[in-house]
Amino acid sequence: MAKYWIMPHDMDKVTAYNAHLAEQLELYKNYDVEMPDIHLHHDNTRTLNGGAIVVNDMRFLVSMPQENGFVVKRDWSATDDEIDPVLKAWGNYEEVDMFRARDNTFIAWWDRAFLQVTGNTCTTYKPDIKGSIRLRCFAPRRSQRFAPKITLYQSARDRFEREREVAMKPARAFSMMFPELDHKQIIQLTDEYLNRFATRKLFLKEGTDAADFVKAYSWTQAPTDNINTTYQRKSSASSCMRYDFDHLPTHPVSVYASGDFKILWSEDADGKIASRCVVRVMEDGIYRGGPIYGVSEQAIDLIEHHINTNGGEYGKDGAWVGARLVRKPVDDNEDSFYAPYLDPEPRRLHDNGQYLVISDDGEIDANGYQGTLGVYECQCENCGCGLSEDDYYFSEYTECRYCNDCYYEEHFYCEYADADYHVDQSYMVYVPYGCRNGYTEERVSDWAVEYGEDFVCCDNDHEYWHVDLAHYCEDEDCYISQRAIDASTYFISDWDGEVYAADQMAITHVGDTISIKEAEDDELKLDETDNIWKRKEEED
Repeated sequence: MAKYWIMPHDMDKVTAYNAHLAEQLELYKNYDVEMPDIHLHHDNTRTLNGGAIVVNDMRFLVSMPQENGFVVKRDWSATDDEIDPVLKAWGNYEEVDMFRARDNTFIAWWDRAFLQVTGNTCTTYKPDIKGSIRLRCFAPRRSQRFAPKITLYQSARDRFEREREVAMKPARAFSMMFPELDHKQIIQLTDEYLNRFATRKLFLKEGTDAADFVKAYSWTQAPTDNINTTYQRKSSASSCMRYDFDHLPTHPVSVYASGDFKILWSEDADGKIASRCVVRVMEDGIYRGGPIYGVSEQAIDLIEHHINTNGGEYGKDGAWVGARLVRKPVDDNEDSFYAPYLDPEPRRLHDNGQYLVISDDGEIDANGYQGTLGVYECQCENCGCGLSEDDYYFSEYTECRYCNDCYYEEHFYCEYADADYHVDQSYMVYVPYGCRNGYTEERVSDWAVEYGEDFVCCDNDHEYWHVDLAHYCEDEDCYISQRAIDASTYFISDWDGEVYAADQMAITHVGDTISIKEAEDDELKLDETDNIWKRKEEED
């Protein structure tokens, strides 16, 4: 366990906490903490809740020292058995979250680039080089204020006590984390980093032809960075319309070329798509755009600035009501049309025979991602998507129709009743694990509990348990759950297999656990010296 000290720095608070202790202390002197009480937080960080200190041969218990006039200090030195020299210098990493990185895009790039540059010879078969742990400790990320520098924590004390991170040039950061790399490898990694993450040169383009819309959506995308996504600003990687839709005779986004819309997009120096936004062009020329999709904040900012300069807006529902899409019926179905998923609400279209018009009460649902939309028999009660006769799920409980996803958000399949039930028609019960000892909680139908034969309400905890986990106690005429057996408040006799309360337990001289009544009936006698029930000694 790490070593802690506390230092009095506010004697008024210390006096209010313990006047006798305050009389013994020296201001600003460090006192070793014995038997520290450490609170472990959900993020693996630790707080000293209290401990004992010795002052003038007297022991005092100090609780919540930071609230009572003390500064808490900790020894951040690495453990004695640490064999990685870099981690030895960095310090104790027991509080480091080993499962999450601060910049996943950077880490993904590093893993590929490091392997490519070194062939993994830097770390392979070298137990004293713990590469992944180093990355979690230093927690490198691309600096937002000082791009293209890399920001990291230089030590455990900086990270957890001082909360101080430093932005440094890429070459210095790589050398600090991996001093085993030679100069040539550092230069190569630095060049690749700058080529990947330095500010890109982007070119803004716009167009109204169908080919322009298709290119902006389906052309090769530039490499993707981390993006703080919102309803208005989204990652291109999350766009459902970014594919080529080669299985269809026309790309669904081509129907934006009705004269009411324009596509804004940006390309990098290699001609790859960096961002895009469909905008409705109003009669006065003002843009009313959908969300902006991009591979980086820089690319999204470029289009955002262009729309703002125009005096327009983007990412607002209702902005496209009344706008038209080209009407392209599917060849074999006059009630279906090639059309995209619509980002802004309302996502409904009206077929006026010449165009598909975006409308609040349109008969065509535009929530689909397949590239074709049609007139549907009904809508999902929850999300409003269109459903055909073969697609919807009907709930007898709510008497509503749902899509698959929404239906199973409120319903579940009960294997004991072999039917679907609404969550309001359910109980939470305990059932055995399927592949190992123990039990787990599971939702089952009310029918399974109230009319089936698989579950019993146990009197010790008033919970419903599977019959394999519920034990009838004849002595008390009630059912006892496995939880009580595990907690040793009840036990199962090794002799008659019955359940008894713990105060009825007797241990025999051969190690059997039985009831006191069984012991007495077998003429065993309690030896109070060791609390073992033994055979009575026969008299001569």
